[in-house]
Amino acid sequence: MTASLHVDYLRPTPLGEPLELRATAKAMEGRKVVVSATLSAQGQVCATGEVVTVRLREE
Repeated sequence: MTASLHVDYLRPTPLGEPLELRATAKAMEGRKVVVSATLSAQGQVCATGEVVTVRLREE
């Protein structure tokens, strides 16, 4: 489940171009996971973001 989501839009993302999305898990603490990501097109970063997720219990 998403606890928070933050996105910084740095420049327009071109349509019809291949996109590259790179994400890294920055922290894992219990059920909480923090992931940062960058979205690039034509070698330029178009957006960056960070999401905090919480794994739901199976019960």
